[in-house]
Amino acid sequence: QEHNYTLARMPIQSCDFSLGNYAYVDSSADLQQGRLSFSRDEAHLIPLISGALRLNPHMKLMASPWSPPAFMKTNNDMNGGGKLRRECYADWADIIINYLLEYRRHGINVQALSVQNEPVAVKTWDSCLYSVEEETAFAVQYLRPRLARQGMDEMEIYIWDHDKDGLVDWAELAFADEANYKGINGLAFHWYTGDHFSQIQYLAQCLPDKKLLFSEGCVPMESDAGSQIRHWHTYLHDMIGNFKSGCSGFIDWNLLLNSEGGPNHQGNLCEAPIQYDAQNDVLRRNHSWYGIGHFCRYVRPGARVMLSSSYDNLLEEVGFVNPDGERVLVVYNRDVQERRCRVLDGDKEIALTLPPSGASTLLWRQESI
Repeated sequence: QEHNYTLARMPIQSCDFSLGNYAYVDSSADLQQGRLSFSRDEAHLIPLISGALRLNPHMKLMASPWSPPAFMKTNNDMNGGGKLRRECYADWADIIINYLLEYRRHGINVQALSVQNEPVAVKTWDSCLYSVEEETAFAVQYLRPRLARQGMDEMEIYIWDHDKDGLVDWAELAFADEANYKGINGLAFHWYTGDHFSQIQYLAQCLPDKKLLFSEGCVPMESDAGSQIRHWHTYLHDMIGNFKSGCSGFIDWNLLLNSEGGPNHQGNLCEAPIQYDAQNDVLRRNHSWYGIGHFCRYVRPGARVMLSSSYDNLLEEVGFVNPDGERVLVVYNRDVQERRCRVLDGDKEIALTLPPSGASTLLWRQESI
């Protein structure tokens, strides 16, 4: 509530930050009998999501699978990659539809799907491999018709959901097909292989009617003296660069983890913006939480990025115009020294002093400076 979050991403079945692998159905026999179980979601996830929606009923939800059930995969394991067997495409699509309907039954309406988290990564945790042809076929030939039959025509479908360095190659192959162009709403991406802002910018120019959504990013658990400033930089630098390049939204990875960076059933421990120290019953807000706050507290859904530039290479900035005309400018000082600057808007100006590695968010209306 304090941060006014308006976007969230949820796992379909288990992910690495689950307590262990779990699927909604464990065998083809159970599937044929319709014996799907959402008990773990009902016990843990649905109450949490319902609580978030009570605080913000307008929050937009995205759901992403990390792996189909093991019996549907070529490696018979939810972990370690493997592919979805072609003869199981229809059944896996049906499970995803049942997931959406179950959540709807609990008053949770999902607005967006990605086909697969990181479809070209073999991980020791929940993962599944798709080629671009396989992912788009599943999206357009299996998911989209089933969504239509349930009255979910407005559901957004995203592909890729992986690192930025592969965005352009995946998009060019996917959208060369007219049916894919019509049936897929956009591409989701992560930050783990570097900035690659030019890939976002290129697609924003070439595919102006497709959404480009940052869907996951996190930083490792580190305890050295400089780690918090590094993580602060990672968030501010990436968010500024993404939005200036044409990104339409930003979703962090874990909202909350324990003080060790888990739980994670494969030991892939990470930092979260908020971490809970159970031993001392303390919530710790990390620097990344404050970095995200420079955006989500002030930039509203429907805002547009406005043209902005800086005379100083050590100052990074991005500006927005909210739907009501309010202007928002996030300025980040990369320098280890204090820097002073002036924000110019026409013949008006705002004087600003930024501490070392500091950031500031300015709000104004053009006529009121």
